[in-house]
Amino acid sequence: MLLYVTWIHYLAIMNLSRNRRKLTPFARFWAYNALVIGYPLDCLFNLLLGTLFFLELPREWLFTARCDRHLDDPGWRGRNARFFCHNLLDPFDPKGTHCRDSD
Repeated sequence: MLLYVTWIHYLAIMNLSRNRRKLTPFARFWAYNALVIGYPLDCLFNLLLGTLFFLELPREWLFTARCDRHLDDPGWRGRNARFFCHNLLDPFDPKGTHCRDSD
């Protein structure tokens, strides 16, 4: 459930980022609230599920930073990082890539 809620929140924030110039003041207020909720949610996700996915305690606050650290790893942690970046993060970032060089 935490994965689903965090990912849906990420999708919302990326959509808000993509449309930031179109946001009305009312929408901008709610967008900032999404960020205020999103960062702690990402930290909690990284601490709990990220620890399970990578079998290590986090060295960084956010899950993407953990994935970035493992992208060049040829082992299973690198495969996990590339999986998350390729399937759940990069395709939905307005820049086209959310993780560092995940392709």
